[in-house]
Amino acid sequence: MRKIHSSLMLSVIFLLFSFVGLQAQETYYGLKSTKKLTTSPSKDLPRPVACWSNAGTALLEAELLKIGQKDVDLSEMDFVHNAYLQKADVFLKNGGKIRVGGDGIASDVFLAAAQFGMVPEAGFMKSEKDPFGEDAGEMDAILRGTLRMVLDKEKGVFSERWKNTYDGALVSYIGEARINFKDNDQEFTPKSYAEKSGIKPGDYVLISSDSRQEMFKPFVLPVNNNWSDQKAYNVAPEDLVTIMINAIGNGFTVAWGGDFVEKSVFAAENVAIVPASKMPGVKANETDKLVMEPVAEAIVTPTMRQEKFQTLLSKELSYMLVYGLSKDKKGADYLVAKNTCTSGDGELNLSEAYVKLNTVFLLLNKNSLPADLKVKLGL
Repeated sequence: MRKIHSSLMLSVIFLLFSFVGLQAQETYYGLKSTKKLTTSPSKDLPRPVACWSNAGTALLEAELLKIGQKDVDLSEMDFVHNAYLQKADVFLKNGGKIRVGGDGIASDVFLAAAQFGMVPEAGFMKSEKDPFGEDAGEMDAILRGTLRMVLDKEKGVFSERWKNTYDGALVSYIGEARINFKDNDQEFTPKSYAEKSGIKPGDYVLISSDSRQEMFKPFVLPVNNNWSDQKAYNVAPEDLVTIMINAIGNGFTVAWGGDFVEKSVFAAENVAIVPASKMPGVKANETDKLVMEPVAEAIVTPTMRQEKFQTLLSKELSYMLVYGLSKDKKGADYLVAKNTCTSGDGELNLSEAYVKLNTVFLLLNKNSLPADLKVKLGL
C-alpha cells in the first residue's frame, strides 16, 4: 500500500476545515480571534518531502512583512537546491555519515540563506522535469552516487571536478537561481537581495523541550533529518506556550514543528485539543445530554510530554505557521496556526494542552522571546 505523506494528510484535513461547519447555530467553543498577524498565502509543495522549505520560507516571508517589506513570494526550491549543496560538504567532511536527500528541518532555510542568499520566484529558473513524476528519485541516486565515488576514490583529497557533476544534476532536476535578476527595476544577486531584505539569519533560533537535557542550554536536536546537527534551546513544556503567545503579541510569527493528531481535531470548529475523555459532540451513553461548551482537557504531565516527544524524534514532522491568538467562550487561550504545505490558508486553533503535548520544536526570531527567558538562554 502506498504510504500517505504526513504533510499531504495535514493538507487534506486543512482543506476540509474550509468546508465543514456546525449543523446548528450554537457552538461548543465559540472561538473569537483576539489577534492575527499578516502573512503571505500558503503554497503547495514544490517537491516531495520539501515541507521543511515551505515552513521556513513562510516564516521568512512573514518576517519581511513585519519589518515593513512588501509581500514577496520567495522561491522554496532555491532553498532546497542550496541545502543539497550544504549537505554535500557535510557528507564529505564527516566521511559519509549523513544521508543526502530532500529531507530537512525548517531552520535549514535560514542556514541556506546565510550562505547563499535568497531569491523571489522570478529570480529562480525552474527545471522542466516534473518533481512528482516517475523519475523523482533519479536525482538523489545520482547525487549519492557522485558523493560516494568521491569519498571512495579521492581518499579525502577532493578536486573541484565532482561539483560540476553534482550541481549539474541539481540544475537539471530542480533548477537554479539566476546569477542576476531584477526586482522593482533594481538589479540583484541572491546575496545582495538577501542583504537588502533586512533579515538576519543568525537571529532565528530553535526552541524545544527535552527533560533529558540541561534546562535553558542548547543541545543538538535529535530529530530525524537534522543533518547539520543544529542545536535547540531547552525550555519547560509550559514555556513553549508562553513563548508563542508572547511572540504573536509582539508581532512575530512562529514556525511550529510537531505531531498533527487527526483524532484530536474537532473539525467543525477548527480546534485541536487533548480531551480528558470524549471529543465534543460525543456522548458517553445515549441518556447523556450534550453540554455546548469546551470539553475538559487532559493535564499534560512532564512524563506524558516526554514520552510523546521521544516517539516523534524518528518520525516525519508536520509543520504549521502560528500567526494568531483566539479565545473560547470560557476565556481559554488558543494559538491560531495554518498549514504551510498546501495552498488555501486553512486555519486551526491549538489548545495549550495540544501545544505542550505535540510540539517538537519552534523556530522563531530570538527577539520575540520574553525578556526574562531570553536572558536565561543567553540570547
